[in-house]
Amino acid sequence: MVPMSEADLDLLDDYVFEPTAWDLAFSIGIGVDPDTDPPVLDELADAMLMWAPEPTLERLTAPALELLWNDELAGMIRGGLERLSGQEGWERAAAAALVAFDQAPRESEVAREMIRCLAMQVGGADEPGFFCLDCLDDGLVRADPAERRALARRAVVVARRNAAVPDDELRAALAEVAVRSPLEALGTPERRAAVRARLGRLGELGRSSMPTLAHELRALAAEPLPERAEDDDVWEEVCTLLLAGFARPDLN
Repeated sequence: MVPMSEADLDLLDDYVFEPTAWDLAFSIGIGVDPDTDPPVLDELADAMLMWAPEPTLERLTAPALELLWNDELAGMIRGGLERLSGQEGWERAAAAALVAFDQAPRESEVAREMIRCLAMQVGGADEPGFFCLDCLDDGLVRADPAERRALARRAVVVARRNAAVPDDELRAALAEVAVRSPLEALGTPERRAAVRARLGRLGELGRSSMPTLAHELRALAAEPLPERAEDDDVWEEVCTLLLAGFARPDLN
């Protein structure tokens, strides 16, 4: 680390915060409806997780906005902009966004960014603290090629919910662990295929943004599904996470 120069310090002194449409949408603070929003936002959420390029985000944002748009959402956005327009440092940007919003609410930049904020919440719910797909991609770049597949399997942490294993089955699997492998008890072909399908979608969306991780995820998704759950190393990762999360929810 080196001290900043006087010129750098002068630039900081001259810096004036100008909120973007993303800043405005994020600060309005609308939350996801867990009962209705995730299915609509799933693919866009994965694009956000994989830092997909703008054309991909735009392609997925437009239909999600159409499906989620209603008078309630419009009112919440407008009310948030009115609130921000009265806060120091936000007045000009919020007022300009409010004018644009009133002219064409659904087509406004802040409405589009709000949909992405909601998608980020959906994706963030799958990504535990201190876990980062971009960091995993960076690690894969430096890893020995022979080790990349095993390292890429760590990404299954974001696909746990796709297995859709109910709590009563997890409870039963833990109770019967001495007589039957949880891998076998829980690992139906449908669940294992759903996990790999999610990994494949992440891999498709991350082709340009996280190319090394995306390549490995697509390869995992394209593999023939092992006949036995006990031979499925991807499912082993998922099952371990599910059981650990159920037994120790504080670690989720």
